[in-house]
Amino acid sequence: MAEPIDLSIAVIVPAHNAKAYLARCLTGLMAAGFSTDEIVLVDDASTDRTVEIARTFNVEPLSISANAGAANARNVGVRATKADILFFVDADVVVHPDTRRRVLAFFTEHPQYAAVFGSYDDDPAANTVVSRFRNLLHRHVHIEGAGKAVTFWTGCGAVRREAFERAGGFDAKQAMMEDIKLGLELTTRGETIWLDPGIQGKHLKRWTLQSMFRTDMFHRAIPWARMLQTDLGEASSYALNLSLKGRLSGIAVAASLLGLMALLIAPAIGAILIASAFGLLAYANGSFIRSVFAERGVFEAAAAIPLLWVHYLAACLGYAWVLLRLP
Repeated sequence: MAEPIDLSIAVIVPAHNAKAYLARCLTGLMAAGFSTDEIVLVDDASTDRTVEIARTFNVEPLSISANAGAANARNVGVRATKADILFFVDADVVVHPDTRRRVLAFFTEHPQYAAVFGSYDDDPAANTVVSRFRNLLHRHVHIEGAGKAVTFWTGCGAVRREAFERAGGFDAKQAMMEDIKLGLELTTRGETIWLDPGIQGKHLKRWTLQSMFRTDMFHRAIPWARMLQTDLGEASSYALNLSLKGRLSGIAVAASLLGLMALLIAPAIGAILIASAFGLLAYANGSFIRSVFAERGVFEAAAAIPLLWVHYLAACLGYAWVLLRLP
């Protein structure tokens, strides 16, 4: 990698009631070489020990009086720095030690790119089947999509300041998926974004089946479907989540639901439909299931199939919610 020169960087971390994660996040940033002057922590009206924890690291947070969401907090953080490179990290992510060097080297070597983002590593902090599944799925999508991208990710992603400002920053009215929307804005403006899975962070969040379903439906599918109905729709149609694999998985979920209903009147047909649906789901997601098998063994590879069903069920319901114009 080229030695990074003439580029200043600031890492912007929005934090709302982040006491469970913040110390590990800040420790990771400092281990990666970020100085306290480069860390812009925005306290989004926390009511726990978030501010106190930050100060133990000699990081003085910017405090917002009323919780207004991560998009607003990130914009506040951007306004507080004049850095050339804006590196966004979630408070529940621990970046790898080489992250600062990798990010600066990327922008030094690739002046034509406006942004770069990475992925989670393959070793999440929470040791549960659902947490590992969720982490590996996110990582697999980013590995498969490595290279030129049309979206952005604030879990561990950086953007040139001038490109960020030209795109208008994060939409503070966008409660979720504001990073995806920023990426689409950049893309429609002719900016280029790169996905580099070598830029990694460890995810600290513990997932449950309930939190996964809620996130996939209300925090991903619904806002994504609404973006498809805006002037960003054309760019959205090329995004990772609308691939052929995703569409086949949606068909599999619909077929399985038909099979469940058919069980009541024609059990044999219903059973065939359900078996075929899960076979299609496994086929469409074969590369992911094989990767789970390679990393976690046969049990978790088998568990991945019903978890994928829940994941895509939430997505289908979210898209249906928007099509039916529900609030």
